[in-house]
Parts: sequence; C-alpha cells; structure tokens
Amino acid sequence: MKTVVTRIGSLVVMVFLGACSQQQPPAPQPAEPPDTRAADEAAIRAAAKEWASAAAAKDAEKFASFYAEDATLMLGNAPDFKGATAIRETAGGMMQDANFALSFETTAVQVARSGDMAYELGTYSMTATNPKTKKPATEKGNYVVVWKKQADGKWKAIVDAPVSDPAG
Repeated sequence: MKTVVTRIGSLVVMVFLGACSQQQPPAPQPAEPPDTRAADEAAIRAAAKEWASAAAAKDAEKFASFYAEDATLMLGNAPDFKGATAIRETAGGMMQDANFALSFETTAVQVARSGDMAYELGTYSMTATNPKTKKPATEKGNYVVVWKKQADGKWKAIVDAPVSDPAG
C-alpha cells in the first residue's frame, strides 16, 4: 500500500510540475491605431493657412483661437506669454499698430505616429512700428510651432516660437 501511495504522490507532483512548466501564450497585443499622419498633416497645414489669414486681417480673436488654453508664445526680447488670454491680449495689442503686418508660410509638418502631437516649421515676416524711430520696421525669420490634438480632435498650437534672422 505504501508503494501505491508513493506512486500516486509522485504522479501528482509530476502532473503539477508539468502544468507549472507549460508556457502560457503571450498576452494579445493591443491593435496599433490607424496611421492618420497624412490627414493630420493636411489638417495642420489648413489650420496654418487660416491662422495666417487671421493675422493678415488683424483679427486678434480669430488669431488667438489657434492656440490651446495652456499654450506658450515665445517672442524675442520679451517674457514668454503663457495661456490663451495672455496671447490674445498680446496679439490684440500688436495688431492695434497701424503698421502691423504678419505673414507666415509653412515649410514642413511632422506628425508623431501616435497622432496626438506634431510640429510645424516655416518662415515669417512681421512689420511693426519701431518705438524709437516711429517708422515701420520689418523682421523676418523662421518659426517652430508645436501642435497638440485636442479632445475634440482639433489641432491647437501649444508652443509658438518665432526666431528672427540676424540683423544684416
């Protein structure tokens, strides 16, 4: 009888060890989201054109509407403007200048594979009254805008950083 119990015990241990050593199939990987980069790039390019039109029309409200609520505008020789309200006030003040003119053009857009972030590169030209000479002065340069897709699916600028060309 002792041999039967020992054999049964050994059999139970072998079955238990065999079950423990069996490899479990890998957990299913989540499906990769669809690649929407081309459509997102087209949406950002279209938004940038509308944004430039708002600047040309000196429409501060429309111009500011392209920024996210938590956006940052980084202008040279000035503190950063943080938040949509500060950006709207800054743009509105600049656009009051009779000589104000702003134009910009996208040269490249790169959208993250995740489809939630992108950056835009471009060139700009801005004219404003020089406070010292009281004459129009034009600044040209390049810019980078970081875009973030919002909960409603719209793209908004979260960082806007124009960089003026060296004075020459």
